[in-house]
This record gives sequence, structure tokens and C-alpha cells, in this order.
Amino acid sequence: AASDVYKRQGTKDVVVGFIDRCTTQINAAVYAITHDDITAALIRAVERGVDVRVLTDKLMASGRYSDDEELEEAGVSLLRDTQSGAMHHKFMTGDGTALATGSFNWTKNADEKNAENWTVIRLKYLVEEFNEEFDRLWELNS
Repeated sequence: AASDVYKRQGTKDVVVGFIDRCTTQINAAVYAITHDDITAALIRAVERGVDVRVLTDKLMASGRYSDDEELEEAGVSLLRDTQSGAMHHKFMTGDGTALATGSFNWTKNADEKNAENWTVIRLKYLVEEFNEEFDRLWELNS
């Protein structure tokens, strides 16, 4: 069928590819993290010496499928947001050179069932603005 010819890469694969290419730093603010492949990519990043910081929503982190404890045990610096109603961000910066953002939560449902968007942007001023926002949120929750 024609649709088989145009199979698009799943959003999860784009996220994993972004993480796997980072060599120095990842800052990720993500509402929900339950996708084991993305968690594994973050752990691989820590194992190769990348400074990985993750900020996630406190309520979402309390869910039984959340991977927050697994990430912490593997050496990811992780904070659960306590400062806002919902930490609803979904963005990640890598190596100070790229920004990935969109509606995509790091869950299997988002990857396999939902209509989602996720894009990678390499505009220095936007990467810097998102890193500044991440640092502000990190400080607030530290």
C-alpha cells in the first residue's frame, strides 16, 4: 500500500536520536516520562559522561509507570516541580546548540496513539532562551 512507503519515523525515535547525539549536556523539562526507550537513552547519555538534568511534573512523577526513580538511580539529576500547578513543559536542549520541543510527552501513548508534534530547532538565541528558562525553573525547585 502507498501508506507503507511513507511510514514516518516515530516521534520517540527522534527524541532518542537527539539524546544519543548529545556529548556534553542535556536539559529536559517534560511533563510525563514513562517511555522506557527514552529513559534508556537518557541513562546511556549519563553513562557516556553527559550532564543530564530532568525536570518533571510532581503529580506525573508519582504515577506508577513514571521512570523518575529509575533515572535518579542511574545518575540523572532529576527534580519534581513543586512551584506551579502543572509543570507542563515539553522541551529539551542539547549541548547548548539544539532545542527540541512540541506537544509530545515521553510516553508510549503519545508515541503510538496521539496526534503530536515535536521539532528540533538550531537557532542559538532560542536554545539560549530555553536554557535560561530551564535554569530558572531548576533554581526555583532546588
